[in-house]
Order: sequence, then C-alpha cells, then structure tokens
Amino acid sequence: MKILITGITGLLGKELALTLSKRHDVCGISRNGGFMDFDVQNIDLTDQSAAYETITKINPDIVIHTAAMSNVDQCEKEPDTAIAQNAIGTRNVALACQRFDAEMLYVSTDYVFSSEDISRKNGFIETDQLNHANIYARSKADGEKFVNVLLNKAYIVRISWLFGKWRENFVTQTVKLLKDGKQPVMVTDMVSAPTYVKDLSEALGALIDSHAYGTYHLTNSGFASRYDIACEICDIIGAPKTLIKKVTRKELNLPAPRPGFSGLDGKYWRLSGFKPLRNWQEAVKEFITSGSSE
Repeated sequence: MKILITGITGLLGKELALTLSKRHDVCGISRNGGFMDFDVQNIDLTDQSAAYETITKINPDIVIHTAAMSNVDQCEKEPDTAIAQNAIGTRNVALACQRFDAEMLYVSTDYVFSSEDISRKNGFIETDQLNHANIYARSKADGEKFVNVLLNKAYIVRISWLFGKWRENFVTQTVKLLKDGKQPVMVTDMVSAPTYVKDLSEALGALIDSHAYGTYHLTNSGFASRYDIACEICDIIGAPKTLIKKVTRKELNLPAPRPGFSGLDGKYWRLSGFKPLRNWQEAVKEFITSGSSE
C-alpha cells in the first residue's frame, strides 16, 4: 500500500514511518521539516486548498492522520487555533480522501472521555458517550465527527499518554530527574494508560492490513496514575520513591482541566480478533532498559 502519514515528524509519526515502511511505500506531511529519507511535503493542513491538492496529487491508498495540536494547555489558551488544527485540519484530510476513495485512519484521544471516579476498574469502551473536559478533547471529538460523516472507509483510533524515543515525554523526563537525584512532581488523581509508540505502531499496521473499519481503543493494558508510573520507574532504575512529590490536579492549577479517569477498554479491538497490547509495566521497562529513554 501507499501510505501517507500526516505529522510524520511527531512521536507517533516517526515510529509509524519506520514500522510501516518495512512492508509499504510510506511518505509524509509535516509542518516541521522532513524525517530521514522519507518524501515529506511541508504544508499547513488547515489550508483546505493546499491539503486537497497535496493529498490528491500523492494519491495514497490510506492516510494515517496523526498531526494535531496536542499541547492541552495551549489548546485551552488558543481555542480557535485548536479547533482549526484538530477539527478543520481533519475535515480537510477527510475531504481529500473522499475524492479518491482513499482510506483514512484518524488518531484521536482518551481525553474525549472524562470521569472523576479515579478508582474505576472498567475503562470506557468504543461506543460509550463522549464527555470531554477541555478544548483539546472537544477539538479531537469534532475531528471524529468529520471523519464519520465524510467517509465510509475509515478508522478512528483513540490512544492515551504516549511515550517513545523520538521526543521528550513524561517517561524520559521522569527517568532523567530521578537519575539526577531531583524531585519529579507526579499527579495522583489522574488515571489512564501509558502507551508505547512501538507497540501502538505495530498494532496500527495490523489494523490497516485488515480493512476492518470502525472505532477502536488502543493502549497498553492496565491503568495507572502519573504517580503510579513514577513508582514503577523507580523500581526499574533503582531510585528511591521518596524522591517523588505527590500532588493533585487542583494543586497544579493548570490552565486546562484534566479528566480524573480516562482509561480506555479496547473491547471492540479484542472482539474483532486483534491481540491486546501488553501491559504498560512491561512496555515501560523495555523502553527504559533498552536505553531508549536516555
């Protein structure tokens, strides 16, 4: 297949490019330059004409749309920009796919769900009603609506709390602070699932090979707070847990509200015959011990 990845220079985009290029012809779109020797077009997807012209000229079999304004607090401060990039940009990609009947895979977020019950044992399933707590989540949910309305051959994949080697993230930041003997500040009342982009990319490869269109939840298994993750990292690298400073969301007083619980249950992923991703503890350990976190 000919695969076009938007946001190819991002954390997930880079991992996807390397994973999928082993079996497919991969190219990309980015606002931030190129990546390795992949053919990358530098355009702004909020420009409908530019998006349409570029994507239709490439004529891919599928577009994997990872590009997004993902800084949650920035989205809250700049709501129109967030809606433009995450909703209108997604609409523009979908319209281009519609023109040549190309498939589209839209990467969405766990933040389209929100619960204050952080002790929940059951995650949100794919068909649960959306309940977004901030502008970022609203913009991503609006993107989902455009994909559902405009396309028949589409996947919506909701993910959460990504970590990987291509960009600084909460795992790499925590490892560095702990190794330096400094105090990481970790929230105790915000729970979801850390997800390794290596595992996610391999699973997305299996999904697009299946042509089983629909909405899926795809994260590493199990739920944890940021504090829980930091404790696990301490065990892996041999750092004292007393270094970790526990705080609540209220104490952080961030510009954008965060959900207490947004964990995802990939019920439709499992029932469609796909293999669930391994638990987050194994993924974090492999990432750290392989040296990828340094």
